[in-house]
Amino acid sequence: MPDDVGTSVIHRISRFCTQSRLAVAVCCTSLMTLGFVTLMPPQEPGAAEAGPAVTNAATTPAEVPSLTAQERDALKAIERYMQVAAQPTWTPVPPSATPVSATATSAPPTATPRPRATATRPAAAAPPPTVAAPTVVAEPTLPPAPPAPAAPTGLDTSPMDSYSQALFDATNKRRIDSGLPPLRANGHLVGIARIRSQDMADHNYFAHVSPVTGDNAFTLMDKHGVPYGWAGENLAKNNYTVSECVHVADEALWNSPPHKENILSPNYTDMGIALVIDASGMKYFTIIFTGPE
Repeated sequence: MPDDVGTSVIHRISRFCTQSRLAVAVCCTSLMTLGFVTLMPPQEPGAAEAGPAVTNAATTPAEVPSLTAQERDALKAIERYMQVAAQPTWTPVPPSATPVSATATSAPPTATPRPRATATRPAAAAPPPTVAAPTVVAEPTLPPAPPAPAAPTGLDTSPMDSYSQALFDATNKRRIDSGLPPLRANGHLVGIARIRSQDMADHNYFAHVSPVTGDNAFTLMDKHGVPYGWAGENLAKNNYTVSECVHVADEALWNSPPHKENILSPNYTDMGIALVIDASGMKYFTIIFTGPE
């Protein structure tokens, strides 16, 4: 086979091999076969003995020798492979990273049959809320309030003198030492006590009831409008000096059971004391106790 024919065949086989990876093995085998045929042309019998052939430039080109049946079959097979290789090959498309958006088409509504109403007993309608009429409660008729007592009148409510105040303090000390609360000073009671001591000094008597007027401490409080629930009176007299008369009166009252009972009574809350001295120097002490109802 001449060089130009073999070279053409080899180029065609090479192009076929580069275009189709499926025919690599066939191409390699064909190339080896054709290369051997091209490089090793057939020798005429006896050519080895004749020596190298001398080519004359003026001679005509050599004729292309005819191919054997086996070579023609190989070339046909190569042609068929080249035709197959010329077809476009399928290249797998890599998956796209873009998500496929879903369509927003909604299915048309279907005609759903309306459910049949079951024959149930109708529920009783709740009655409307009733608003009760406001109940007019008649206020109870209260008895008329008693008239406020008139303020005590006609009484000397000035503060106690020093001797009366000293006996007041001594009496409260007796209560405190006995575990009782002290009594508070009441000017109205001081006024009643002054009337009582003055009446005894003026009429020279020593008693709870005046022999002249017939009054006592309780009637006097009623006349002058001094309120009280509990009331009591202690009387004491002596002709001791002014520096000793208070102590003597306190001891005499404390040592007398009925007078001590008044001093320690838990029913009393208020107290008033008065001292009046007559012309002979006799000292008259009056103590008035009161407490609420």
